Amino acid sequence: MKTTPTHRRIACSAVALLAMTAAASAQMTDEARTFLTENDISETLIEQADGATSGELDIPADWLEKAAAEGPIDFSTNDSSEHVAKWLPVFNARYPEIEIVATETSGAARAVQPLLAYKSGSLVRHIVVSFEGSLPDYIEADALAVLDDLPAWDGVPEDRRAADGTFAGMQNTTWCLIYNKDNVTEDELPATWWDMVSEDSPLKDGRIGAANRAQLWTLNLWTHPDYGPERMADEFLPAFFNTLKPQLRAEGVGGMINLPLVGEFDVGLPTPNDETWEIMQTGAPVGWHCPEPVPQYFNLIGMFRDSPTHYSSKVFINWILSQEGQLVRLAAGGDGPVHKDLQVAGAALLADEFAGKDIALRTLDGMMTELPKLYDVWRPIWAAAGGPE
Repeated sequence: MKTTPTHRRIACSAVALLAMTAAASAQMTDEARTFLTENDISETLIEQADGATSGELDIPADWLEKAAAEGPIDFSTNDSSEHVAKWLPVFNARYPEIEIVATETSGAARAVQPLLAYKSGSLVRHIVVSFEGSLPDYIEADALAVLDDLPAWDGVPEDRRAADGTFAGMQNTTWCLIYNKDNVTEDELPATWWDMVSEDSPLKDGRIGAANRAQLWTLNLWTHPDYGPERMADEFLPAFFNTLKPQLRAEGVGGMINLPLVGEFDVGLPTPNDETWEIMQTGAPVGWHCPEPVPQYFNLIGMFRDSPTHYSSKVFINWILSQEGQLVRLAAGGDGPVHKDLQVAGAALLADEFAGKDIALRTLDGMMTELPKLYDVWRPIWAAAGGPE
């Protein structure tokens, strides 16, 4: 993820309906199988996904016919252009009639600005992803179309999709600590979050850099029985800001990943397993550590109501939720599948750091009910501690 938006249009031309029908064949395409095999996805998972296509990718013929007459799908994504360039050709091998314009953005540009435009009567994006922090605003605005008629819908666990069918989890992400191995020893890494903010924490006095992203990890603790709202408000958060004295940064998640490398701070939070894994592959001297309970959540995907790409967007989102789409995105950029049948070995990056540990899952109820309460506590403390807006 980059902090400066990068735009890249990747599209393919519409083709005849005959080609469209062939592409919708309910079996894994050769392109998908080759891509998954070349990217070390196990044959067991490939065969499992292949067997699921007859149900999950059984798109109604009239959807495909209508999709072919629509224009390009325009959506903001936190995928890099390189990431998109890997999975998009596999999608288009199945659906060559659907054009995609993927705009790489982060933060407000991805989630807030499209909603503000929608509320003012202008549709600047058709699909919205990773909009968890703004979910209550989307619901209040009644901005999202119903998706529960998608063939792949039932593959999403019930606790990771909307009861009214308006949004679904598209991938699992685990949020922990990145650290500079040259400056932090393993025995300095906290076993629990309580250990991290303790009076004798070796990571206090500015060694940690923190982004203003309470919804990515703090909410998980807020709703966890070992922490809870009262202890978070009265004990944990005061200790985090006052005892730990982290560097409060204006940068987003990308900054938390990159700044430890240049000595801005020793430990960054919150950082996701997929993007951290990518930088680790460069040989950078960084590690990734998960205190317990381990914050994990699912990124959301939805589409705006009254979109001119209604059917194209439904076909695209359905593919994203299918086992084929989930494994292709895992191979392309390390996105952890949310699909209930893909919660198995080989389907998540850096899983050794959190496998077997207590997971603090950020639930939909937590996002809807508890996140506003957390913000009421977090935002004043962040501001009082000198945190940038």
